Amino acid sequence: PLPQFARIDQAQSIGELTYRALMVRLEKRFDSRYMYLISYTLAKGDGNVVATGPFTSVVTHPENPSLDEGPATNDRRHALVASGSVLLPYDVSLGGVWTVRSTMPFSAIAGTDLNGDALVTDYVPGTSRSMGIRDNARMLEAVNAWRAVNRLGPIAASQIDDNSYNSVDMRVSKAFPLGGNRRVELIAQVFNVFGTDNLQAAWTMNALSNSFGRI
Repeated sequence: PLPQFARIDQAQSIGELTYRALMVRLEKRFDSRYMYLISYTLAKGDGNVVATGPFTSVVTHPENPSLDEGPATNDRRHALVASGSVLLPYDVSLGGVWTVRSTMPFSAIAGTDLNGDALVTDYVPGTSRSMGIRDNARMLEAVNAWRAVNRLGPIAASQIDDNSYNSVDMRVSKAFPLGGNRRVELIAQVFNVFGTDNLQAAWTMNALSNSFGRI
């Protein structure tokens, strides 16, 4: 209640991040002019760290720190990488890599200081950390109720972007001998062959913005 203090911060080592994963791999080594490697990872990252800088984080609601428990911001549940190469006639090597990753989660921020700590980091009432993508229906219900209180229209489910990743990269090469142990190799590469839009983890998290949920 002292007016000269807007906020008193206490630093404690109470942050936790937990990562669990299962990785399986199928590999065929080079034989009969071709090879391939397929890797799949099923992962889960949880924690209570809401980063505000490279080495700092804050408790969003000191009176209810459990709201900060949830999927980590870099949590990607599924990842698949398939690569291979084949040696074509005239010793031309053709290779490719296909990478697929599922989307990361995000949080719904109220857009105003709800608990008087001078930080606009409070979650929308009725939500907790990283509900976006993981539980869109319940998050949007709370977000739209909050927007209605602030006399704003609802956000449609179709507006929520995801940042799943899907890219195919190709490479073709051929080596030409120059005599002795010397050779020159010509390489051509094409990245993201199909031009897939792969978005960064940069959601508009302010629930009072009409762009909420967009990247």
